[in-house]
Amino acid sequence: MKKLIDDAAIMVFTAISRIKGYQFRLVSTTQEDRDAERLFRAQGYKLPQDYQHEMYQYKPETIRFIAYYKGEVVGTVSLADPGIVNRPFLLHGLDAAGEHFEIQSLIVSKDHRECSQLVLLGLFKEMYLWSVRNGVRSWISLGLRQLYITMRRYNKQISLLPIAAENRQHPIAAYLYANNIFDSCAIMQVKDFSPCQILVKFLKKRIRKLANYSPASIYARYELSLLNG
Repeated sequence: MKKLIDDAAIMVFTAISRIKGYQFRLVSTTQEDRDAERLFRAQGYKLPQDYQHEMYQYKPETIRFIAYYKGEVVGTVSLADPGIVNRPFLLHGLDAAGEHFEIQSLIVSKDHRECSQLVLLGLFKEMYLWSVRNGVRSWISLGLRQLYITMRRYNKQISLLPIAAENRQHPIAAYLYANNIFDSCAIMQVKDFSPCQILVKFLKKRIRKLANYSPASIYARYELSLLNG
């Protein structure tokens, strides 16, 4: 029954996204891979030249997902198999057992920040579907605390962990933390990203936003402005 409800929620979210002009999918063609890389290089964080080669050596084996708006790439994210390269351990001394797939290179286009949560949730939907199909149980991600506070609106079970000073010794890690590119580590169980729960919260947020633009709401704000002089 739960699977049927979640499948229905995914269908509804996909329909809403397409009506708005958005599509989300697993990268499966050379062109999609180039699109994702182009967006990351244009709007992702840029490491000093000395670190770029080492950082990019982790990318070839990742599973990439991409978001388009009317044919234009507007978002991308990757999952990395710790059985191939365990970057959290190599760079940050985390997840020594390699239990979690790492979320990497999450980018939402600056031109589509007004729909940023829709793009973010669409990318997570694709990661969720791929993970369920491939038996992936959990994700690990390093980034800014603010992002995970946003995600906790949709999944209260995310474990947000501070990064201990002793895990910042690798030169790349030290640079990332010093420049406020990373400041936290998050552990997420795939099963906790219930598509139905996320859809309901997303729709409630959209309804509240639309309510702010209703004639009654606009008139009430106008009256309040008159009262306040």
